[in-house]
Amino acid sequence: MKTSEQIKSFLDFTRDCETRYKLALEAMETENKRTQDFLHAIEFEPHSEERSKIATKMRASRITRRENKDIVEELEPMIDFLSSPANKKAVDLLSQILGRIRKVEKYHENRSYHPRVEK
Repeated sequence: MKTSEQIKSFLDFTRDCETRYKLALEAMETENKRTQDFLHAIEFEPHSEERSKIATKMRASRITRRENKDIVEELEPMIDFLSSPANKKAVDLLSQILGRIRKVEKYHENRSYHPRVEK
């Protein structure tokens, strides 16, 4: 694997972490709101059979919320790392370095030698 591919892989990983974290956080918040909706529906539903159906839906919602919360908890240390000004600067510098390394790799791929004395 080329050096540029390894750096790109790391940069892709950091972007993926940020995206997955945001999506999981949003999904978790949505499920929290959905839980409140279910609780109010249970509160105002007079029939026990309907309350049971709502409770079953609420359970599924809570499972989804838990899955997203687990993702948030797992990615939080990486997000904290990437949010630090010094580390953010380092990641930005890696992006610049990636461009420089790609130029060198391209030069190496197309390199040729033209004899100066003998033809």
